[in-house]
Amino acid sequence: MHEQELRLLLASLGGQILESQSDPTGAVAVLVAETIKFRDQLRRDTGTVLTVGDTREALGALESYLGGKGVPSGLSAEQGALVQLYIDRLILFRQS
Repeated sequence: MHEQELRLLLASLGGQILESQSDPTGAVAVLVAETIKFRDQLRRDTGTVLTVGDTREALGALESYLGGKGVPSGLSAEQGALVQLYIDRLILFRQS
């Protein structure tokens, strides 16, 4: 997945998911940066390619979490790690 694809995906889906955030644009920027770092680290460490589908699943899980439903089960290890990264970063983003 190319950086531009990630930016477009997160800008469109992330903006919808994060509407209730005080600074949704800043939150989306954080998610884009973290996704790119995660993608690069995953490929470097394991050779696994993060797909658009993986990112969409992680964003869907984030939406579920932010909606109070928790993180759904059935995510792959990569998707689960990515959604946990999103949750951690958004909590830190809110505190800064």
